[in-house]
Amino acid sequence: MGDENSEHLALIRRWLAGETVNNTVGIKIVGGPFHGRTKIVQLDQSGLPPTGFRGRPGRISGPWNPAAKHIYLAVRAPDTTAHWTYEYAGIDTTTDA
Repeated sequence: MGDENSEHLALIRRWLAGETVNNTVGIKIVGGPFHGRTKIVQLDQSGLPPTGFRGRPGRISGPWNPAAKHIYLAVRAPDTTAHWTYEYAGIDTTTDA
């Protein structure tokens, strides 16, 4: 079981380093509450990541406000290993899930 765990961790390290493995890659997040984190995503058949994502940074005091989601968009970044970053685009104020 130790070898399986080591192989899995090695795969995750490769993704986090921006290497594409099995059409999956880790993309750095720039700006907003998730700045500095990495989102691991599946690339499409053309090698493109999902165009973006919305996220809530975690628990906040008081009731959860579904309108307080932060928007990130995929942007080409030739100076990164993955060739993409997710850049902060602002707050999504729509109420859809």
